[in-house]
Amino acid sequence: MWYWVFRAIFAIVFKTLFKLKVEGLKNLPKKTNFIIIANHSSFLDPLLIMVAVPRKIYCIASRYLYRVPWLKWFLRKTRAFPTGNSTEKAVSLLIQNKNVGLFPEGKCSLDGSLGQFRRGASLLALKTGRPIVPCAILGAYEALPKTARFPKFLPIRVKIGKPKYLLKQFEDVIEDIYLQDGILKLRNSIKEMLDER
Repeated sequence: MWYWVFRAIFAIVFKTLFKLKVEGLKNLPKKTNFIIIANHSSFLDPLLIMVAVPRKIYCIASRYLYRVPWLKWFLRKTRAFPTGNSTEKAVSLLIQNKNVGLFPEGKCSLDGSLGQFRRGASLLALKTGRPIVPCAILGAYEALPKTARFPKFLPIRVKIGKPKYLLKQFEDVIEDIYLQDGILKLRNSIKEMLDER
């Protein structure tokens, strides 16, 4: 329940103050759950994904965020879970037909550019066979970069791309060549959407 309450509140905030526009909703898979990924250049990004995607997303959040009492409360209410031993939890949720979200860069960009991707999203897709939905968030860095204290009320767009499928691997240990191929494919899909502007 809390997830949808917060989503409704943030939808009003983003659409009113940041003129939020969401493109590509038709690309969300209709017959299966999915893994959603996005570029990360602002603390607004997780909230933007929550608002943009009309499905409940179980987000993987950085462990250090749980040290802040009010953030810990918010993350628990929205059913996020911390990094660390998150792979098993994420795989379990995906098998239960839940949607999982994460930021493959692993941290917030300081200059707004797209960083290198870590292996998490690729690993989840290879283990579960679930599609990955790439998202490009444009304008969030200009509105609230990591170093800013207060936001600028500038327009923000979220572009939802077409699902990417990585061939499911049934081995307990996924070979690095499959992981690297998946990482490259996912990063390029987001980079292309960011470059299109």
